[in-house]
Amino acid sequence: MLQEVDVVLPSPWWPPLTYKYERLLPEGLRVSIPLRQTKRVGFSWQGESPGKNRFPSSRLREITAVIDEKPPLPPDIWKLLGWLGNRLPFGIGHAIKISCPAALLRGQAVEVPQAEAHLRRNTAPSFCYLPREISRYEVYFEAIAKMDGGGLILFPDRESLQDFFSFLPDREKSFSCIWPVGGGERLWETWLSVRRGEKHLVLGTSGAVFAPIQDLSLVVVEEEADPGHQMPAFPRLSARTVASKRAAFSGASLLLGGSLPSSRVAMLSKLVCPEAPRGRVSFIRPSPGMNPLPDTLPFLQEIPISGKLIDESRRVLCGGRQVLWILDRKGYAGELRCTDCGRSVACRKCGGRPRWSLEKATGHCPTCGEDTAWPEECPTCRSRLLQIWHPGLEKCYERARSLFGEEAAIILLPEYAALRKKARGALLGQLKTKPALLLGTRSLLSLCRKSDVGLIGWLDADTENWKQDYSAKAEGFRIVWSSCWIGKNPDNRQVILQSRKPKRGWQVALEAGFNYFWDRELAERRKLELPPFCFLLEVTAKGKIQSMLKEAFEREGLEVLSGTQGKDSLQIKVHDLEKIQRLLAPFFAVNSTSLEFPHLSLDFE
Repeated sequence: MLQEVDVVLPSPWWPPLTYKYERLLPEGLRVSIPLRQTKRVGFSWQGESPGKNRFPSSRLREITAVIDEKPPLPPDIWKLLGWLGNRLPFGIGHAIKISCPAALLRGQAVEVPQAEAHLRRNTAPSFCYLPREISRYEVYFEAIAKMDGGGLILFPDRESLQDFFSFLPDREKSFSCIWPVGGGERLWETWLSVRRGEKHLVLGTSGAVFAPIQDLSLVVVEEEADPGHQMPAFPRLSARTVASKRAAFSGASLLLGGSLPSSRVAMLSKLVCPEAPRGRVSFIRPSPGMNPLPDTLPFLQEIPISGKLIDESRRVLCGGRQVLWILDRKGYAGELRCTDCGRSVACRKCGGRPRWSLEKATGHCPTCGEDTAWPEECPTCRSRLLQIWHPGLEKCYERARSLFGEEAAIILLPEYAALRKKARGALLGQLKTKPALLLGTRSLLSLCRKSDVGLIGWLDADTENWKQDYSAKAEGFRIVWSSCWIGKNPDNRQVILQSRKPKRGWQVALEAGFNYFWDRELAERRKLELPPFCFLLEVTAKGKIQSMLKEAFEREGLEVLSGTQGKDSLQIKVHDLEKIQRLLAPFFAVNSTSLEFPHLSLDFE
């Protein structure tokens, strides 16, 4: 008698499909199945799934072939995929598609090792929030030396990963690998090597959280508060959250580290800030810049450069060390404001704040991607007195060249992270012969690992407060705090913050320590019911689907707010994820293929 077998496909569909086979199948085997006029590869499934429909046995089709004798994925990864698909609103099919190499999903053969994982008891996570990177690395090296199985170490970016790997002892390098970014043959070869147990220490960015490590015994997440850990396939979800859950499923030891904790760790633990950069941070309110008389509107208001920043930059450059001036925006202006009514020109599509380019005479909205023509008059009051505020990097570069002339090399690097290896090598070679003043965005901070940076000047430390995001203060504090400690010789580095309100708000915590910041930030978020005290779900969908979603949420008594991704997005504060799963399931059903699937993001912190 043929048995019913549920099969999940690597697709946006949430519910499994039901087929018939000569026997019941254990969970996690790959099977070849007919689907409409094609053949697809899926995985046998035994769990419950929201939105599943039952059909009469006579209507069920048969599984074409069973590809595996044993599940190709380790048990802890299979449990992890089930958690992503059924506990969180992402769907098991989407989780499988993102976590598995394309070759595995095509049905290519996998040699499953015979060795069984050790049974381990779950232990409480350990923490390492020492401010200096090298001090944390030493703690990680000690943990690696003690592990009795496989290990996984996650980093927020490739720069910090490569830096750590350069310090890794030769013995550990012999059984380590760096997880590839992207797909292709290299990823498949690395996946197979790790699955066979040939490499049992994996270092990588967020995608490495799904590496099929045999007998996982140690999970380390470096700079766990860094948004670089967010996973593009699961928007706003940190790989730290996924790695922590994987450690729980495998019984591996979990070690979370960084220069400061994330909101969720700060909420759940009683960490004490070990050290603050007292005496190394200066808070300056520069005098307003001079506006040139314009021939045509709009006209420029320069970012003022304080005398202290100029003097300290000269002193550090004369001492043979590098100087960074950081402005976390690109383009000539971050805001176009009417001098009559005081309102800013907003994006026509989503209401966000475009970045304005003088060269292109357009504004580009980083939120929704809409391009806006440069207006001749204020859309609100029709005044023609429009003024550019907060000039971008290019304008600051012009200002630096006028200030320093031939005294020092002035280098503009708006996209340092995008520089290729050869270009970076050439830059480092140039810096060895002559110190320079470099201008860029926050990505420039990673240069501190390769060169001796004696001064970091934040040209506008209020930048983060422009964002319409509850986490803006936390991100502003995190990135400036990190600049005090990152890379070589941080104890002899000065940091200068130019601000309209110096040493107020989150800036006080730069001298008081991260406990001071999180105590006040978490109290405010608790009062407003914001993450980490709830989940914040954002759903982006158009037209009829958006209306149906909004109606479904409101019917359950959920408060629906405008989202951050334009008019097509909705935000919902969530306390009960199971309720959200139930409400969203119909929109990810198999029979919804004629419609566009909603785009989801879930914020934990």
